[in-house]
Amino acid sequence: MARRPSAAKPRWHAWFAGYAGLTAIGAAVAVMLAIAVLGPSAAVPDLGGGGLPWSLRTAPSDTLVLRLSWGAVIAGGLGVGAGLYGLRRRWRPPVGLLAAGAVIAVLALTLVPPAGSTDVLNYAIYGRIAALGHDPYVTPPAWLHRIGDPVGEFAPLAWRNTPSVYGPLATWAQMAASLLGGGSMAGTVLALKAMTGLTFLLSAFMLDRLAGPDPERRARVHLLWSLNPLMLWHVVLGGHIDGLGVVFLVAALVVLRGSGVFRGLAAGALLAAAVAVKAPFVLAGAGLVWAARRSVVTLSAMCMGLFAALVTMYATQGPEALGNVAGKIGARSLADPWRVITDALGMGTEPSLLEGQLALGAALLIGLLLCWRLAPGPSGLDSVRPALAWCLCWLLTSPVQHPWYDALLFPLLALMPAGRLDGLLIVRGVVTSLIYLPGAVGLLSLQPTPFITWIAETYRPWLAPLAGVLVIVCVVVLSLVGALRPRAPASASARE
Repeated sequence: MARRPSAAKPRWHAWFAGYAGLTAIGAAVAVMLAIAVLGPSAAVPDLGGGGLPWSLRTAPSDTLVLRLSWGAVIAGGLGVGAGLYGLRRRWRPPVGLLAAGAVIAVLALTLVPPAGSTDVLNYAIYGRIAALGHDPYVTPPAWLHRIGDPVGEFAPLAWRNTPSVYGPLATWAQMAASLLGGGSMAGTVLALKAMTGLTFLLSAFMLDRLAGPDPERRARVHLLWSLNPLMLWHVVLGGHIDGLGVVFLVAALVVLRGSGVFRGLAAGALLAAAVAVKAPFVLAGAGLVWAARRSVVTLSAMCMGLFAALVTMYATQGPEALGNVAGKIGARSLADPWRVITDALGMGTEPSLLEGQLALGAALLIGLLLCWRLAPGPSGLDSVRPALAWCLCWLLTSPVQHPWYDALLFPLLALMPAGRLDGLLIVRGVVTSLIYLPGAVGLLSLQPTPFITWIAETYRPWLAPLAGVLVIVCVVVLSLVGALRPRAPASASARE
């Protein structure tokens, strides 16, 4: 009688991939901490404080910081991918271990200076302007810098003449952080990071509850959100305000698991709060509308809650609050996936009408394809699948792309069943993140080396945008052939 092949080898592979992934994630977080602890550098802006957020102020070399940053992002992406691979092959890590690791990582990353971006300094500036009784939608940071304010002294040059482009709720949060910070850039940044760290963990808790008792689904939530180094880097370490919008969006998903007037009003108000942080969160409203479609009462109440809350919040500001948001339409970023097309056609560096038409057409196509072909969403959470479809179509095709925008994407992806979309979006997140490193200073201001020259002349203008286009093509093709449906998990019988 033939002996049945042993199932130990596939289980060992799953165990190895899973714990190798956690090791890579831990290493990525450790490198992030090291970058921040080393102090002001090409990746870490100077906050001028001697206390928290704490650092050694060792003045590391630009090349060292850049290589460490790239290593952390790549290792983090590989770690998440390996962990998801292990999950699909029945590796089941202790969920309590993952949650504890997330809490420790968030706490550590909150107490050190921000890295990879100066956006949190802009938030502090806008909050300071509001705390002083001025309108951050009208008054540019240059005014605060010009009067010699202790916070305005550290206003990033790139945004010095740009009034706030964030929603009223973001402005209130920034003003509260400024009041807590006591007129200090370091204190204000610490308050902002504490706020985003707390909301990040609260979002993780709600996502864990939404995942239910299934250990695979709960582990997936932690790998794609609370232990995802890409999100830890941009939302927690970088202090981006997107984390505040996420907590309101996830809360809306929680509330809308039932029906009724109260649930509808609350879901609409929570969605409005997310939109009043950053406007793109409105795209997730498609999912909430879809989930509420079966109850006219719930749908009507949700629309009323959304409209009333948005009107109330924006009524507290001048017309510039809406005008500044609308002014971002037609902008372009380093991660623009259409750059390779417009550059190849000799259209220059400014956004073109053709580029806008390409982006809009591709967004509509991908949104409709995903609504048609994307895997079924989790049971009892009808809002997740359409919300992911429409958020993803915008994130993939918009000429304005930043890696911290993926905070809108990964919580929704974490609730969906595993599939080929996971790997594509992790790769895309890594590619986009690398474009913006080191982050505190411009790449061209660094001492030129072969590595820096390659990034500036090859990776940024060609490889990264081309990778973005390839991801778009892959999503379209996989949608058309039905390959975005969940893959069956490996089973013992199949291996035998």
